[in-house]
Amino acid sequence: MTLMAALFIAAISGTQAQTSDAEAEAIANLLGVQKKEAISKLVHVTGKDSAAFWNLYEEYQKSSNASSKDRISLYENTALSYNKMTPALADSLASKYFTNRLEQEKSLETYYKKIKTATNAIVAFEFYQAEVYMLTQIRASIMEQIPTYGELQQARKK
Repeated sequence: MTLMAALFIAAISGTQAQTSDAEAEAIANLLGVQKKEAISKLVHVTGKDSAAFWNLYEEYQKSSNASSKDRISLYENTALSYNKMTPALADSLASKYFTNRLEQEKSLETYYKKIKTATNAIVAFEFYQAEVYMLTQIRASIMEQIPTYGELQQARKK
């Protein structure tokens, strides 16, 4: 979580080097490992449901990896855009955030249904709640550590 914030802050502070695909992949994988550990504490599965759940969770993680890398890139592009923000650029960034979040929600719904079919609705609901909780925590952590565009503009005026 703090890796993404550090990436964002580095980009704001004038660093023009962009994250490589390998770096974005490494960050996404690290976040995936951290999420899996947290999910194991929030989703309680046993027996045959456990094997089915964890197989589907691994599949979910792999399928959402591209979305995670896109989100990392989007955070970086946002930071790099702060110094040259225009209405058109702001609109384009917002559109990309909406698309990324919709893709994430569709993936959650797809895997909720798969997990429900393979296990039961309670396990699927625990998965959904845990994922939403983790995604909310990650977003909140990032937003607590980085300034918004408006905050940055106010700080520049002072």
